[in-house]
Amino acid sequence: MSAISAGVRSALVIDMGWAETVITSVYEYREVKTTRTVRGGRALLDTLYKTIEQLIPGEHDVTKQRALGFEECEDIMCRLMWCKPSEFRSSQRQSTQLETVDEQEEIEAESAQAGVPTGVAQIPINTSRRPVTVELPFEKLAEVCDDTFFDPSADRATFDDDELPLHLLLYRHLLQLPLDVRAICMSRIMFTGGCSNILGIKQRIIDDLTAIVNKRGWEPVFGKVVDKHRNSARIHQQSSTTSPTEGSPSSSPGEAEQRKSPKNAADSKPEHDPIEAKVVRQRATVPQFKGQIRVIHTLGPWIGGSLLCQLKIPAMAIVDRESWLLQGANGASRPSEVDFKAQHRQSVQAGGYARGGGGHHGNWTLGVWGYL
Repeated sequence: MSAISAGVRSALVIDMGWAETVITSVYEYREVKTTRTVRGGRALLDTLYKTIEQLIPGEHDVTKQRALGFEECEDIMCRLMWCKPSEFRSSQRQSTQLETVDEQEEIEAESAQAGVPTGVAQIPINTSRRPVTVELPFEKLAEVCDDTFFDPSADRATFDDDELPLHLLLYRHLLQLPLDVRAICMSRIMFTGGCSNILGIKQRIIDDLTAIVNKRGWEPVFGKVVDKHRNSARIHQQSSTTSPTEGSPSSSPGEAEQRKSPKNAADSKPEHDPIEAKVVRQRATVPQFKGQIRVIHTLGPWIGGSLLCQLKIPAMAIVDRESWLLQGANGASRPSEVDFKAQHRQSVQAGGYARGGGGHHGNWTLGVWGYL
């Protein structure tokens, strides 16, 4: 439904809900794969409650009473929660800046560009035993979001299959898809669910996914030995493509052309085919955008379902109401039992509805429902 409301046939839907986050890949309106993690709104709310509970004075730890109500904690989460930008994005910004800029000015420019809040939020708590106002830094709120959805301090091998961070779950989901499905779906990523409205979390997930793809590619095997093998292969390729040394004697252009290795057939330019060119001109098809990470906007599953309900599918065969009421389940159930009902059959043709002219192909029966 989310893909329909976005106007696409294939998509990668990330549903950041309350109990869990579900990633579903859809190819030509068919569900291909579904993966999920328990990192959702409930885990974020529990972590935020534990953080605020430590700032509220009282005896709620001894009496086992809640320091603040569920609705108030959820309201704080919806109003103040935000996510830090990715470290990969920050390193890219630092590499593009000038070396003559002062360090303090550089930090201020980064904060202004990224829109990172650095203040303290004064939060009134009214559902506790005594009304109190707590001060919670915005940096602490971002750490709560990071620990819930990304957990950058933990080792990758410590996660279970149902508690993977969002960016790692998204990468593994794309890695397990077929090549053609992955190329289409990675260019149609869409977010839905309540937790997707957190400030900056969509950009953070996409930036972390881009960092993993740039580092590892789409190889399922990774590690120190694999990185060493890739580096050695890259160095060997660079050394084989280097130009000859300056001390080598110069040769004439004719000799250089003779010594040049023959071109590979795959690299050669194809010959002009007039028939293929005519077919391409007459085929008014736009090539699909694929192979690049891109996020698109969706209106949500409810709007997609509403649009789908408004579709009118043309009927391939129409049975008259009077014939059905007269015969119905007691009528013909086999082609040999059809008499005048063949004259009441209508079919959809290019010019509209046309009555059948009889014969075997013009007959209609109740099919498998004729044995009621």
